[in-house]
Amino acid sequence: MKIWINRAGQNLGTFTLEEIQRGLEQGIYLPTDLAWQEGMETWKPLSAFPGITIPAAAPDLPAPVPDVVAVNEPVAPPLWTQHSPVVAELVEDQPAWENRHELGFVKALFATWKGVLFNPGATFERMKSSGGYSSPLLFQFVMMLISFSFTVIYYLVQMAVIGSMAGSSNSFGDTNTVPKLLGGGVVMIFLVILGVVLGLGLSIGLQFVSAGITHLCLSLFKGTSKPYEATYRTLCYASSAYVFSLIPCVGSSIAGIWSLIVVIIGLSKVHKTEGWRAACAVLLPVVVCIGLVLVFYGVLFAALFSAGHNTRLDN
Repeated sequence: MKIWINRAGQNLGTFTLEEIQRGLEQGIYLPTDLAWQEGMETWKPLSAFPGITIPAAAPDLPAPVPDVVAVNEPVAPPLWTQHSPVVAELVEDQPAWENRHELGFVKALFATWKGVLFNPGATFERMKSSGGYSSPLLFQFVMMLISFSFTVIYYLVQMAVIGSMAGSSNSFGDTNTVPKLLGGGVVMIFLVILGVVLGLGLSIGLQFVSAGITHLCLSLFKGTSKPYEATYRTLCYASSAYVFSLIPCVGSSIAGIWSLIVVIIGLSKVHKTEGWRAACAVLLPVVVCIGLVLVFYGVLFAALFSAGHNTRLDN
């Protein structure tokens, strides 16, 4: 397995364990040179690298930089050393949708689904927390359009099944039943499409409000480290879960639960905060809404019960 060698921030190349051992004996490498190989979490000096033996007479002077530099090798991770005062920042190059101009629309869309839904921690940790609202807004629009489109398709299939059953059933004595169903279906399809158009606009507008409420709740729990834009981007890319709406019957439920989990993970990674703070920020508005609904129905039932009781007394 190849081992990366780095000296003072300069990549010397990748070498085998035997080549490094021979280089130490010849003075090409120093015990203080940093080494890394796949599977390691951090860089280590050669003096502490497994399998390396430091010669008794290791040179103290800086060794010359080798002429051989490996090519076409995977890039080693940033240097995370205990003696380094500088902490390397993660490159914000996710999700793939932000690079759709290079990757292509479809490829970037599928890559974003894969990253957000199945590896949200790494994806949101490297998410671009700034750069404007257009990219996440467009992504959310695409996801909602896909979800609403399949809702219309499932409705058409349902209407076709009902029409077929009505046409083949002898229980329908009226020969105009099928035309009536089809005519009503056309009207309903028009209303559904109109609802989709209006719903897209309304949902996009509500996303700004929802992100604002979530950001406010997260700040109440002292979990914000970035501005509102970062929270808005997180919620937009969490809409990747809408793809589960393609599953008939249970798709919407799966999408809602999965989206909730992704948002919590995303907020904790983007704002560099604890998961419980992000969970409280996301769930607090839900709990408040449920409480308001329960109060509303409680008042409504109390009013109906009181009206019925007064009616019996009057009689």
